[in-house]
Parts: sequence; structure tokens; C-alpha cells
Amino acid sequence: MSTDILKRVKGYFEEAVQAPAYRTWLADAKKAWAFYDGEQWTADEVQKLEEYGQAPIVINKIAPKVDNVAGTEIASRTRIIYRSRSGEAGEEETAKALSDLALYVAERSEQAIELSNMFKAGLITGVAWLDVGIEDGEEGAVVFNRYENEMQVVWDSAATRQDYSDARFVCRERWLDEEEVKRLFPETADSLLSTTSAEERTRFGARPLGEDVIYFNSDRKLWRVIEVQYKQTEKLYRVRTVTGEPVLTFDKAEARQINAEDTLDVTYAPRVHVAYYSGNVLLGHEPLPYLHNRFTLIPYLFKRDRKTGAPYGLVRTAIDPQRELNKRRSKAMHLLNTAQVIADVDAVDDPDMLAREAARPDGMILKRPGKDLRIIRNTDLAASQVSVMEKAALDIQEVMGVFDEAIGRHTNATSGVAIQTRQMASNTNQMFAFDALRRTKKMLGLTVLALIRQYFTNEMTIQITDNLSAPRLVRLNQPLRDEQGNTMLRDDGKPVILNDVRTGIFDIHVEEVTDALSSRELELSQLQLLMQAGVPVPPQMLVEASTLRNKEQLIRELDGQAQPSASKPL
Repeated sequence: MSTDILKRVKGYFEEAVQAPAYRTWLADAKKAWAFYDGEQWTADEVQKLEEYGQAPIVINKIAPKVDNVAGTEIASRTRIIYRSRSGEAGEEETAKALSDLALYVAERSEQAIELSNMFKAGLITGVAWLDVGIEDGEEGAVVFNRYENEMQVVWDSAATRQDYSDARFVCRERWLDEEEVKRLFPETADSLLSTTSAEERTRFGARPLGEDVIYFNSDRKLWRVIEVQYKQTEKLYRVRTVTGEPVLTFDKAEARQINAEDTLDVTYAPRVHVAYYSGNVLLGHEPLPYLHNRFTLIPYLFKRDRKTGAPYGLVRTAIDPQRELNKRRSKAMHLLNTAQVIADVDAVDDPDMLAREAARPDGMILKRPGKDLRIIRNTDLAASQVSVMEKAALDIQEVMGVFDEAIGRHTNATSGVAIQTRQMASNTNQMFAFDALRRTKKMLGLTVLALIRQYFTNEMTIQITDNLSAPRLVRLNQPLRDEQGNTMLRDDGKPVILNDVRTGIFDIHVEEVTDALSSRELELSQLQLLMQAGVPVPPQMLVEASTLRNKEQLIRELDGQAQPSASKPL
């Protein structure tokens, strides 16, 4: 059994890393990051420039434009909330509590920062990943959101959907030392570490990407451990509880335990498993413990090449004009700093001195009478190089769709209308990037909701600061009690639970609202939007939703002004 699993997951990974689409993407992604970081000359180009006496000048036009789009996301961050579609009061209350719980999860895991890092990486390379799961914390289960280095993720290149929902697998690699291998895989580490000879290690592969895959770095004593999340078709049992709620499970015994009298409805569905291996050793294998039954790695996909399927980012189209700009600037500076000398052989006593003085703007040259000596400056040639360079700079703006007006640079646009038009064009071009981000956030919201419903099953109390001096406490998973303090029971004998996040009795959809640090700030922003729409919002409500320190006194004064004065007797 383990041999078949190893063969399967190893085949997935090695198939993926050698796929033409992945290899094309990997090469382009490394180049894109290099250009963003300012490494825009190859080693051969730098060597040739040194031979000609030219400087490898870099005028990085790409990085500010990428930062502008990434900064726009930071400046207009949104968060995910949950609402009940039914509109039922109890479900609405639970949905509000879940929204606050999701905000708590986001703040604990630095979700906004991790999303921004993922978004920026996706703009540069075309694809980026966010890892979402559960880890043990001091207070119990903690939901984590982490931007995953896209260079360490390998995916099913045969997947065609934008969200990779049709992918058979997704892989992640880690280079681990001996201590880390023992800590993470205590039961199987010895099988891997016992392969101590160089021959056994090179059997795992010692040739570059595209041939055999390397699993051991002998210089650094590191093992390449591969995590493979993959789908396997299994029987899915559908059963109803005593109260009629549908439950889906891959465990037949669990289905019988839920309702032994109900007839099991059996279908087949893909189930996500996770396996770890290195070389020829399977280190671990199990069904993914999360009930949402999706990959933990959530993708952000900017664009894909229609022919090869390889993702690409905002940088790819700007690489050629950026190269052109750098080369023209380097050539122009070289022409401005050099000069040609045409002279008779014996025009001067020292030719070396002539070369030095001719290169100086304040040089002094003494020539023999009657001898020809001309110094030709390359100003016209330099001007032509600058003209081409300026055209390359405009090309970068056009191919990236981010114009200089959008990043606050002075341009040739003189009228306010022209400046506004170019700014709007930049915003329109960015819509595709933000639309893809919205899809990723929706997947994140569904995943976080599923994790909350699976792991946050104990009684919880959330404080919602939407009242003045007495914050409202919303309780989750709390058994209801009658006036005598006895636990209220359902028809099946189980306790009635208030705001039970584990059950599917309410229908929740995901939407995005402006990010806020608390529920109070969120409601204040919504009240302001209502005022802008012409809704007569009482001033007391605005003050109540604010974070002013002395707002109680202010509200009392507003209430006093609102009271009608007593009519005087005639």
C-alpha cells in the first residue's frame, strides 16, 4: 500500500516539475523578480560593458509601478464578512458573530499583511499562494494564514480553471536538516536518514531540473521533503440527523452513528489526502484532517498564457522595454563622456596626454603648428539614444497599464482632464488584478468559515462594542437553559445550542467590505455611507459608533438639544 502511494505522489511531483508550463513559468518568475529587484543586466552583458568602458546603468521603471498596484491594495483593503441569506433573526445574529470571529482570526494571523505579500508576488510572477490551516496555540486551535513562497509550490499544470479547482494535486517542497526531519517525522525519519552513502543519495537524482529531481544536498546536509496534497475518489455517505439536517462524511461508521435507522445514500467524490516523502522514502500519509476537503494552499492567479498555460505577471511584458531603456541610457552616458580624436600622427608630443585631455570637458591640448587635430563630440549620437530611451519609458507605461500620472510623477499631460483620463486608465487596467484577488479572498472566506465550524466548537464569548457603556456579548455554542437553570433539550435529546457554528442550519454567503480594526469602525463606515446616500442618520448614532473618549457626554447634549422646548401658556 505504502509503495503504491509513494509511486503515485512521487510521480505527481516529478511530472509537475518537469512539465513545460512549469519550467517556463519558473524561468520567467526568476527573471521577473530579478527585474523588480533591479538585477536587469546579465553577467555576460556586464562583462562586455566593462570591456567597452560603459557602466551597467539601471533605471528601474518596473518596481514603482508594481508597488503602485500593490500599494493600492493596501490602501483599500477589504475584509470578509458573513451574512444570512434567509434573514432569520437567529441566523443573522450568528452570522454577525461569525463575522466578528473571522475578524479576530484575521487579526491574530496577520491576514491582511499575508494577503498583501501574496498579491504583490502574484503581480510579479503571475501566481502566488496562501496557506490556510490550524495549528496548536496557547489557547487551543489557532487558524493561520501564511503567504507561501511561490518558488516552493508545484501544481498540476493540466488544471485549466483560474482557481485551480480542477487540479489533481498541489505540491510544496522544504529543505530540512536532520533535526527537523526527526522532529516532524519521528516514526519514519530513520528510514530516510539511514541512506548515508553518497551512492544511495544520488540515486534520488543528481541532475538539474528537467531530468532527474534532486532530493539531497550533500554540501549543506539537507533533505528535500515534498508535501503532496492530492485527490482520491472515495465513497461519500449522505445521511440525515434525527432533526432532518443533511450530513456528508467519508466514514461509514460515522454515518451509522449519526443515524443508524436512516438509509445511507452512497456516492463517489474526490477526497483530499496529504503525503510526505523524500527520495524513495514515504514519510507520512493521511486524509487531510480538514472537513472542507480542499487544498490548504489557496492560489492567486494573475494571468495565464493561453497556449502553454504558464502563469505570468505584470512584469513580463515590461522586461524588453526596460532592457532597452537601460541599454540606451548606458550608451548615451558613454557617448557623452567620450570623444573621438582625428589627428596627424605627429600632431602632439604625447598621444596618451591627448587622449586624457580630449576626454575632459576643460582639457587643454597643445598641437604642433600646421598639423591637423579635430575633437568630435558625440552629442548628436547621445541625443538619439536619449530619444529612443524616452520611447522605451513610454512603452513600459503602456504595456504595464500603469501610467506615471497614477504614481504622482510629472508628465507631459498639462490639463486636468488629461491627467484624470490617464489615472482612470491605470485604474481600469488594474481591475483584472483586483478581480482575481476578490476570487482568492472568497476562497479564503469559505475556508476560514469551514475551519471555524470544525475547530471552534467550545463555548465562546465575543464582545461587540456597538453600545455605549455596556458592550454586547455574543455567545457561540452555548447551551440554552430555562428559568430553572435546566439545559433545554431538542427532540433527539441533545441540548439546544445558541449560535451553533457546527451545524448547517443557516445559509451564509461571503461578501467584502472595507477593512476595519473592529466592529465599531465597520459600523461607523457603513453609517457614513448611508449618510452619503441621503439617508437621515441621527447624529447620536454616529457618535455612538465612533471611538471618541467622551462620547457619552456628547450624546447627552445632543439628546437635550433634540428635546422639544415646552410651549409657553398664552
